[in-house]
Amino acid sequence: MTASSKLSSKLPKQFSGKEVLVISLISAGHFLSHFYVICLAPLLLQMAADLKVGFAELGLISTAFFAAGATCQMPAGILVDRIGARRVLFVGMFILSIAITFAGLTTSYWGLLGLFMLAGVGNCVFHPCDYVILSSSVDEKYLGRAFSIHSFCGSAGFAISPVTMAALAVWFDWRTSLLIVGVGGLILALIILTFQFSLRDSVTRKNKGKGQLWSTWHALISRRILSHFVYFTTSSAATSALTAFTVVVLVAYYGVSEKYAGAVLTAYLISASIGVIFGGILADRTKRHDLVLIITMLVAAISTGIAATGILSFWLCTFALMVAGLTKGIVAPSRDLMVRNDAPAALLGSVVAFVTVGFTFGNGLAPVIAGWFVDKNAALGVFWMASGLALTAISCVLIARRSAPPK
Repeated sequence: MTASSKLSSKLPKQFSGKEVLVISLISAGHFLSHFYVICLAPLLLQMAADLKVGFAELGLISTAFFAAGATCQMPAGILVDRIGARRVLFVGMFILSIAITFAGLTTSYWGLLGLFMLAGVGNCVFHPCDYVILSSSVDEKYLGRAFSIHSFCGSAGFAISPVTMAALAVWFDWRTSLLIVGVGGLILALIILTFQFSLRDSVTRKNKGKGQLWSTWHALISRRILSHFVYFTTSSAATSALTAFTVVVLVAYYGVSEKYAGAVLTAYLISASIGVIFGGILADRTKRHDLVLIITMLVAAISTGIAATGILSFWLCTFALMVAGLTKGIVAPSRDLMVRNDAPAALLGSVVAFVTVGFTFGNGLAPVIAGWFVDKNAALGVFWMASGLALTAISCVLIARRSAPPK
């Protein structure tokens, strides 16, 4: 059985053949986007020795990747609303993949830095393009499940990238490893180009001129969309704090080995991946997506808050973090549907790009604050921080529900 037929057999029977194709193509691109985000991590030791640079310089490469993507996120969303998502998706994927491919051919640190900045520009297109295409191509009744598969494949990209790149680094050198995965991305870009006829992109989303920019600005500064922005910032910050520092906190407070602490983090991530599948089914069966967000974030706040007290044994703390991970997955499809339903149809690309900037900001800021807690010998403060951010996210949902949607 082929990979595509295996995926098809797991999708709900209600999806048509064309919808299966669309979800497969878009989710494959999302997988690749997340795969590339952390593809350098297993290669850093080889790169440091070969390029004769320090780890701070190598860390700057990832910083440049994220900074370029965050800077171009809003322009990409506006471009999607103006010319359509299909062309923007292909161009972005091509830029991303060609940059990674040429990164495997360069012998210069500065060339590598510039190419990863270019890769960040290409990577910024996925969220606005994916949401617009899925919203236009998949039946409304099953859109939650489509979003859940999309999210699951992104998480799979994060999980598979370190293992794959580490294996390639053993078999080849770091340059060849980047070259191989870059060419793989180019092949996927060509496949998406070949099947572009299957990717629907509503013509109502193509506005032009000054009117589009004014309408976009008016929508983004509305209380409801700003609430979504803050929600994405706070909820992603809570997740980022746990993902980045759970191992450090458990080692510092419980005195367990890094191996056991790493296993807890893996369990947290697996729980999130399982939760997102159930979250898609739940999102399709309810109209009250706000209640799903409120309940799941409340459970996450309580579970991490109890863990933060330090009264739990190591294994009960592990269970509490797995519950938090499960809620992280369950909430994702309902969260995505709320943004999709609250955004003006003609400005969906811009709104998704805007909240993604908040997501990126939360991911980037939280590890710094969490690290400060650890440096101050208050490791459990990381869990308190995650719990408080989850409660803040709930308040954003309540504000959004009491605000009129932008027109």
